[in-house]
Amino acid sequence: MLELVLCSFAAVAVLAVVGIPLGLAMGLRGLRLWAASAPFALTIVGVSAVLASWLTVTWSILPVLAVAALVGLAILLLRRRLLAPATRSWGRGGWWVVGALTAAAIVMAVRVMTVLGAADALSQTFDNIFHLNGIRYILTTGSASSLTLGGMTSGDGSLPFYPAVWHAWVSLVVQLTGTSIPLAVNAVVLATCAIIWPAGLVLLVRTLLGSSPVVAAVGAAISTAVPAFPLLLMQYGVLYPYQLGLALVPVGITAVARLCGITADRDEGDALTWVLVLVGVIPGVSLAHPGAFVALLALTTPFVALFVIRMWRTKTGLRARTALVAGCVGYLVAGVLALKILRPPLEARLWPPQLGFREALTQVMTVSMWYGVPAVLLAVALAAGIVWALVDRDSVSWALLGMFAVGAVLFVAVAALPVGDLRDALTGSWYNNFPRLAAILAIAMMPLAVYGVWRTLLAVGRLPMSRRVVARAPRMAGALAIVAVVGLFGVLVAGPQMDQAVSSAAGTYALTERSRLLSTDEARLLSRLDEHVPAGVTVAGSAWTGASLASAIADRPVLQPHTLMHIDEDTALVDDSLDEAVPGSPVCAAVHRLGVGYVLDFGDREVHGEHHPMPGFDHLAESDSVRLVDQEGAARLYEVIGCR
Repeated sequence: MLELVLCSFAAVAVLAVVGIPLGLAMGLRGLRLWAASAPFALTIVGVSAVLASWLTVTWSILPVLAVAALVGLAILLLRRRLLAPATRSWGRGGWWVVGALTAAAIVMAVRVMTVLGAADALSQTFDNIFHLNGIRYILTTGSASSLTLGGMTSGDGSLPFYPAVWHAWVSLVVQLTGTSIPLAVNAVVLATCAIIWPAGLVLLVRTLLGSSPVVAAVGAAISTAVPAFPLLLMQYGVLYPYQLGLALVPVGITAVARLCGITADRDEGDALTWVLVLVGVIPGVSLAHPGAFVALLALTTPFVALFVIRMWRTKTGLRARTALVAGCVGYLVAGVLALKILRPPLEARLWPPQLGFREALTQVMTVSMWYGVPAVLLAVALAAGIVWALVDRDSVSWALLGMFAVGAVLFVAVAALPVGDLRDALTGSWYNNFPRLAAILAIAMMPLAVYGVWRTLLAVGRLPMSRRVVARAPRMAGALAIVAVVGLFGVLVAGPQMDQAVSSAAGTYALTERSRLLSTDEARLLSRLDEHVPAGVTVAGSAWTGASLASAIADRPVLQPHTLMHIDEDTALVDDSLDEAVPGSPVCAAVHRLGVGYVLDFGDREVHGEHHPMPGFDHLAESDSVRLVDQEGAARLYEVIGCR
């Protein structure tokens, strides 16, 4: 696993080299700089990939650095012209923040590595076929644009946009380190879960609740304690781009909270700084995954609503209120348009409800989304947060409660509402898909759970007995507080639910004789494919059986890089008739046009356990059109000889 850790450092370094200078130019310091550098860098990665493609510049780190330099210079000139001040550094308890984030990183890293089992393990799931081959497509074509990645599966132009930031980031790691695609993927996942996500959540809770070291420690602990995010998205799908997009969302919420004035302290940079932060975050979130951007819109709605209410009460002039109403209408129109434009096609959002209303509400309040096993301590913390919010009733507590309510409503809607227009209107942007909304609910509830713990500790600290202990033995009281926080951290990060989540996720990465996507025999055969197949020669085979991973793993072009793709006439001919190929036949003409020289036979076991017949591969063992070149168990590689 040392190779994985070193590669993850390289993945973080790519973002840090790009994002930290931009954050410094914006005036950010300390935790704000560290947490915001990742979304800034990913915005630059996404934008520079599109620009490089337009300018026909081959994809590499160079266009990223060039665009980052230009953007950073523009920000510096703007801030100097407007004399915008910088934010403070780490603030009170800076070493606590560093320590809390380090502990969270270690916990998440161990957890991710436990799930993976091996540094170059690959997820044995359906979506991973596209993700792995998409990275190879970028490396082969030299374009990482979100406007070109869809071309891998849609030669007819039917997929003009596919969010490519995650794939672009992984491709940069492959280019800079020379490592394999599966290892680079796991390094990026490790960096996302252990570095990007905890830093973003801790920044958010410190913004809303203050710079107390205890807030940072509790926030870091809770960031590791809810398996519905980020762990579930390693297991289900696999939804790597969505996981990355959601990991960036807390920084966006922080910027909105600052601009709306809903914070524990208001002396943290001017409005320009946070406008720049928001502008720097949104493209990265959107190009990582549009569903993450819509989640950002949804979870910040309570902040915007509270801001509008406050402005309406304080601004009584006609002009001010007219402007406020116009702004609200514009915000709502933009939100509706985003819901419509960023919604996936109907055939992709037909997931049915999975729970009844009572069970869905129970999962919300017991923090047991997807897994069904209650997280007792987190549920108590969440309940305490709800109670304290109703007691305090200030802008921060209402915002926390509102954000949780948004996440809960969306989750209950997707889990329990019958299929229909209302459910589709609420959750169609996330495919009406249960796990995607479970992840959003996890993000929505964590700050409120931190609030519950923090507010309870404040109340305990004000008790007469607590005051006497502090007055008589302040050092002992401080030591007890540290022990309590460390103990809380340890209790939160473990438990039956987390054990089940790790075990379930690990099962999707296990390489066995009967793995869903790629078996041990098939993996061994692919590992030596380059010994038999010359570079540039296309390999045929059913993508449903994992044969298409010859592209990602062996760097050989494949006839079908994914299961769901446009099939042209030539490809259809090969799929239907390859084992009957003879010189002069239509299938041989297709073979020559496509450059097919070999075919992989991985049997009929498919990733979804279904059956997609391809008659041209059914009788290869008895066919005179092919010659057996290599075999590992039941996995076979044939050379196409019938078209010579």
